[in-house]
Amino acid sequence: MKSNDTNVNVATPNGFREALAFLEQKLRDCEDSVSLIDGLLEGTAQFYGADRAYIIEADWELGIGLNTYEWCQPGVEHQKDMLQFMTMEVFPRWKRFLIENKPVIIPNTEELKAEYPDEYDFFMKYGVRSLLCAPYSKRINQGYVGVDNPTRFQNDPTFLFIMCYAIVLELNEIKMQQSVEAAERKASRYNDNEVYINTFGGLEIISEKGTLTDDNIKSDQCYNFLCFMLLNHKRRYPIDRLYDVVRPSDMNMDASPYTVVKNVVYRVRKTLS
Repeated sequence: MKSNDTNVNVATPNGFREALAFLEQKLRDCEDSVSLIDGLLEGTAQFYGADRAYIIEADWELGIGLNTYEWCQPGVEHQKDMLQFMTMEVFPRWKRFLIENKPVIIPNTEELKAEYPDEYDFFMKYGVRSLLCAPYSKRINQGYVGVDNPTRFQNDPTFLFIMCYAIVLELNEIKMQQSVEAAERKASRYNDNEVYINTFGGLEIISEKGTLTDDNIKSDQCYNFLCFMLLNHKRRYPIDRLYDVVRPSDMNMDASPYTVVKNVVYRVRKTLS
């Protein structure tokens, strides 16, 4: 998994402008997240002159990778339905690359044959002669955005990294919407006088108005404060104790404990509302 330094093909400013102009025109009036992802993958495939652009979402707890979205050039066989529940044992190095936020650059899959035969056999099975992937990891989503058989800029993942930021926003939007819909279905089973709190495997607050989960709380400060208060709701604590709960290690020590706690309480109230 290395770049071919003797054949560096770097994207030009004009190439970036043309690709971004294509995406702006294609997606200008698009508001649906799935359609936006499809358009972003199309623009990525066109930029690299690739057969296929795709998203592989990783679940390290289950040890699998899932091809959740793809865009293929006309005449190129779709592979998404075949690339489900891929065992990550075949790709042991990819987890390290994701953690280190490093791209996967394979200009020629033949280079894998001797040292990484499992990867080589996998790529040969699906007609992948070369590939380029950029990792993403944003709390509830992690994985790779990649292209197969790129004909341009094979060693330059810059555009892929840019697309990762846009794609992850839409992936988060989709998962949040799915979470809301699931919460509404669950909440419909309760009446307006019932509130249930579940702390097994994460935080979940359920009422007839909906369900609040870990994914809805973006701030570690708010999450820590809310969990602390739920677990200790029968006791009263001074401001200094609450300040210790919500204060990040890198916070300015000169900050007023009262002001810090007050801001966190306000943000928690907004979330609960």
